[in-house]
Amino acid sequence: MFRGFTIPFFLYVCLSLSFGLGADTNQGAGRVYLKPKLVTSKTEVRASEILNWKSAWNPVLYSNLKSPLIVEPDEVSAKLSELAKKENQSQTDWDVRGTSSTIIPLTEEWDGKEIESYLVSYLEKEADLDRSRFRFQYQGESLSLPVTGVELQWRKVGKNLHGGKRLFPLDLFHNGKLIHSVSLGFVIDEKKEAWFTKHHIESKHIITSEDVEKRSFFTSDNTKDYDLNSPVGKTALNAILESTPIEKKQLRLLHTVERGGEVQLVYTVGNIMIKAKTRALESGNEGDEISLMNVTSNKILKGKIQSPGICLLEEGR
Repeated sequence: MFRGFTIPFFLYVCLSLSFGLGADTNQGAGRVYLKPKLVTSKTEVRASEILNWKSAWNPVLYSNLKSPLIVEPDEVSAKLSELAKKENQSQTDWDVRGTSSTIIPLTEEWDGKEIESYLVSYLEKEADLDRSRFRFQYQGESLSLPVTGVELQWRKVGKNLHGGKRLFPLDLFHNGKLIHSVSLGFVIDEKKEAWFTKHHIESKHIITSEDVEKRSFFTSDNTKDYDLNSPVGKTALNAILESTPIEKKQLRLLHTVERGGEVQLVYTVGNIMIKAKTRALESGNEGDEISLMNVTSNKILKGKIQSPGICLLEEGR
């Protein structure tokens, strides 16, 4: 039937292959691999949580965990075998492969106030934080950490603090080794000063001392530019609501006559009025004397501002 082979020899080969495959199958039946890390919110760990587990039997390997635990493959293998024999499982020999696994039980809850206080204490020490100038509001849910066995370290944040949203990374060290990190979000309120409106300000209104007052306030908005110089005499470019901090861009010091604008220069002698078209070389308000250039002769003249666009050339000029 098979040229070159006898029947006994063919049966021998088949039986050898059969036994060989069976041996390999049995050898791998109890082989599992250890995961490098487990972060859990529970105090107990089952086999399926740290191993690539296939069995329906899923024993608790560790319980009442309060601090990080580093486990080795041999340790887990021995524990599995011990539990299997104790619970009369069919598979009692387990071959655990891989490197060590770090189990991190996050079971102690910190509320927002505790987290804020912990950050502020760090910043006072490491970043010379002035607590009167800044306030911190934690934006996340409650934070869970191991009960014991970890050293908490905020990552370097520098000393350039300002209002706004910011993430602060918190590192967890166990036996001097970094094992876990979380990034925590905060809103930072910074204390600033600004001029506030006492009442509603209409557009084009010239600000007086009765319209405004200087106040200090906390804000997380770091994009607005407030002018600390007195706004009195400046003009509101648009309407401003009551009790609103005034931004620099909302006001402008407007003049009755603006530099570069066209001005009609008027000169009167008795009943005779002479008008000339000029251009203002300076800005000024009513009553100010400014330099003007005659657009026809380019001669420089002096005129006193009477009203918008009108200057008077006094006698003798």
